Amino acid sequence: MKDRKKPAGLNARDRAVWEEVTKSVTPLGDRPETPPPPRVTRVEPRADQSVPHEWFAAAGADPTPRLDRKTRRNITKGRQEFDRSVDLHGMTQDHAFSTLKSVIEGCVRRGDKTLLVVTGKGGRRFSQLTAVTPVAYRTRDAFEQHGGVLKRMVPLWLSGPELKPFVHSYGPAAQEHGGDGALYVVLRRRVPGTKRQAT
Repeated sequence: MKDRKKPAGLNARDRAVWEEVTKSVTPLGDRPETPPPPRVTRVEPRADQSVPHEWFAAAGADPTPRLDRKTRRNITKGRQEFDRSVDLHGMTQDHAFSTLKSVIEGCVRRGDKTLLVVTGKGGRRFSQLTAVTPVAYRTRDAFEQHGGVLKRMVPLWLSGPELKPFVHSYGPAAQEHGGDGALYVVLRRRVPGTKRQAT
């Protein structure tokens, strides 16, 4: 193996350690390169993004809490990229909701079809299922496990009255896009119940 250049400024002991380390290194050779990570476009919400009132007035179907198989497969395999993404991780609920609403309305105005919403997985929280058993005798099974707040709240917001006019369906993201800590959201391009697009 070709001798590696010794780092400058090492004493004799450190040089000996360095020589031992370099003996265990195997060159990469012709191994294929790691594919680049998926392109994620961060979107900062703008205060002037709004959509016509008729989006809220029209009666539309509730969003489907799962993606159709074809759409999910296309996104996961990279054949279809999401148009935008928004990272809510670390925000308060109020800030996260207003950011999500602003971004979704902006996406609808631009005609974007898919959005990646990063919620984060959150730390585990435990709430008591029963207070009958004394504290000293309660086990882990006496508590209900919860994930992060935003992870629980975002699906409720997507199905709520302020966002559901814009949302066709949503579902968990693939592992490389955040897994349990993210959602794919498929947006409507037309006012519910009509053929009119956002203006």
